[in-house]
Amino acid sequence: MRAIGASGSLSGAVRLLEVDHSAAFRRLAAIEARAGAVLFRRSRRGYTPTEAGELVMAAAQRMLADAEHLSRQLAGQDARAEGLIRITIPDTLAAVAARLCADFRQAHPALRCDLIVANAFSSLQQRDADVALRASEGPPTGLSAKRLADIPTAAYAARGERDRRPVPEGEWVGFDESLAHLSSARWLQQQVPDSRIAMRVNSLPAALAACQAGLGRALLPCYFADEAKGLKRLSAPLAEVRTQLWFVTHPDLRRSAKVRVLREFAARWMPEVLAAA
Repeated sequence: MRAIGASGSLSGAVRLLEVDHSAAFRRLAAIEARAGAVLFRRSRRGYTPTEAGELVMAAAQRMLADAEHLSRQLAGQDARAEGLIRITIPDTLAAVAARLCADFRQAHPALRCDLIVANAFSSLQQRDADVALRASEGPPTGLSAKRLADIPTAAYAARGERDRRPVPEGEWVGFDESLAHLSSARWLQQQVPDSRIAMRVNSLPAALAACQAGLGRALLPCYFADEAKGLKRLSAPLAEVRTQLWFVTHPDLRRSAKVRVLREFAARWMPEVLAAA
């Protein structure tokens, strides 16, 4: 039902569920027979839910949400510090997070970490991940969060650039509207006129790549840029660009033993690593 409603066709549901077309057709016919009502109108344009279909889909969605909530609650009561922890991270944090997981695995051999690159928190709500490491100016709402460390941000340029003008002069790589919430984007808006923005990008990896290519200076997290090839740091970390790294999980999982062990380890490990960047 949900797959047909989401895709708008039986063929789309077959692809989502990875089942045989005839099996999906028989499954829908059986559901309609038990419900005693037609749940979808068939047409050349696809499958459109009837009023009865809308009711069934809403009930199915509630049942799925309840099942996911129960699963999180049970996982949160797990007193065993063993098994798998799925960690979602932004793309810029991949190298640091991999080192964290390597050291964590040495300290806790019974625990294993998977890394999932995603820049949104929806994976926590949908149970695609257990923990998120996120950089932001404040804790996210509706989730359990612990501040791990401050994230220094500085100005960088291509190593071969000979422009000796001080920060914030020179040409810069800017950010588009999708990154306007970043403190670094606000600093650029306040300090650098549009005439000196050589390029705008929608991700920090793209800003780093543009800076490496010599298109302009860039404001980048030190943990990310210091390890990149072909860059030089132009400034000390900027006090005006304030960002913190947060350890985030769903409230139902905050008492999970394995999540607690990782949270405590990360709280000791991250400040030293990010301060040294």
